[in-house]
Amino acid sequence: MTGPSGAPKKVREIYRGRVVKLDMETVTLPNGATVELEIIRHQGAAAVVPLKDDGAVFLVRQYRHATGGYIYEIPAGKLDPGEEPRHCAARELEEEIGYRASSLTHLLTFFTTPGFTDEVIHIFLATGLRPGTQRLEQDEVLEVVEMSLDAALARINDGTIRDGKTIVGLQAVYLRRTSPAGSLKAPAIRTLEPTDRDAALAAINTAARWYREFLPAGEYHDPEMSAAQWEAEARRLTWYGAYVEGHLVGVMGLEYVQDAALLRHAYILPESQRQGVGSTLREHLESRVQGVSRIIVGTYAGNYKARKGLEKAGYTQSADSEAVLRTYYNIPEDRLRSSVAYEKPL
Repeated sequence: MTGPSGAPKKVREIYRGRVVKLDMETVTLPNGATVELEIIRHQGAAAVVPLKDDGAVFLVRQYRHATGGYIYEIPAGKLDPGEEPRHCAARELEEEIGYRASSLTHLLTFFTTPGFTDEVIHIFLATGLRPGTQRLEQDEVLEVVEMSLDAALARINDGTIRDGKTIVGLQAVYLRRTSPAGSLKAPAIRTLEPTDRDAALAAINTAARWYREFLPAGEYHDPEMSAAQWEAEARRLTWYGAYVEGHLVGVMGLEYVQDAALLRHAYILPESQRQGVGSTLREHLESRVQGVSRIIVGTYAGNYKARKGLEKAGYTQSADSEAVLRTYYNIPEDRLRSSVAYEKPL
């Protein structure tokens, strides 16, 4: 074996256990100094931030003998030999808190304590949560705790949450959700094919749960869209999808009706909102419009965020939203009553 500078390195194994291996290594450093270092070798681990559609997160309050009591953590576990970190994250999510995820997005990989160990932890964001089966090991003593992301961040600030991977993971999710548009890699846009149906439905139905806060009581449907409804819509409009790092994070449809182009079914996954995905999708579809005099967009009357975005993009509210919606859209009466129309001339 060789050290960082290519000089010979002596390795003496001190201890090999179930979790770690301790070596005494004699190393020649890049500055020419020769030192003896105690190095803990570790298989690595994966951790996951489970984010609900309403913005809350799941943590575990787990007993850790090394810390002298209970601490708050995100679900995590050691990688099995040759195991993919994503698989490990999915496994630990279900085993520790009893949930599965429709989407697992890699957030970052970091060294835990580079001064004496090569351990890395791969952190993932889990969304589209659905019930699974909790399966705790004999040495896992924990309870599942739910709180808002803001509350979790406050517990970091006041010193309640002190686990390193948990602090890193929660702050990574916060930054992902609050980064200004344009600060992250722009999504790739393409038309969706029939084979994309299941992924698109997962995105639509996951995102729709977030939009329910803008709907009057009784007007929220779960699932928002079925496979049959997707296919019926595909016969009259063109579906487009936004991809970030190969993952479908948003959808939108373009439909022509009479003298107008309609931008329909705009759904962005909660963790990808406020990152310019929606505006990039809208601008892409706008660039494809031809042969009509205006673009019309319908949105929920209570969705002040979408309405503000449309107004910023040059849209104005229709003088008679109900008449426009009845003329150009085929939507249920309950959705019509809770919606408004915006227009942009071409």
